Amino acid sequence: MKKYGYTATLFIYTEFVGVSKNAITWEQLREMKREGFEIGSHTLSHSDLTKQRDGESEKAYLARIKKEIFMSKQIIDRHLHQNTTIFAFPYGRFNKRILKLCQRAGYKMAVSVKRGSNPFFANPFTLKRSQILKRDMQSFASNLKTFTPLSLK
Repeated sequence: MKKYGYTATLFIYTEFVGVSKNAITWEQLREMKREGFEIGSHTLSHSDLTKQRDGESEKAYLARIKKEIFMSKQIIDRHLHQNTTIFAFPYGRFNKRILKLCQRAGYKMAVSVKRGSNPFFANPFTLKRSQILKRDMQSFASNLKTFTPLSLK
């Protein structure tokens, strides 16, 4: 992406940063940030926030999802010296409780994995987006090639 002058927003789950030789490191994330990439939160562990686990009490469930949302932001903020403002829901799933917690944590917007555009009046905490995965690269590249320069002179 850098080669062609593109940037992107990366959503990370913090428990997996630097855990193996194949995992992204905080230094790599700092370098990408310097190059114009935005780093957003994707929780601590990529846990489905909408699902209470078997045997998990309501109180324990609420504590777990709060920790996933709030602590991931705090960790990213500390490591990257930033105010993380964007959150991606694991599996794209959310509910009213999750939306309220994201707002309380200090995020300014959040994204799902629902494809589509966002009108100007869209709720900034339920934004749609098109993920670009490795298997989608050819399709993504062909979409970029549909635009042709038009001189306005």
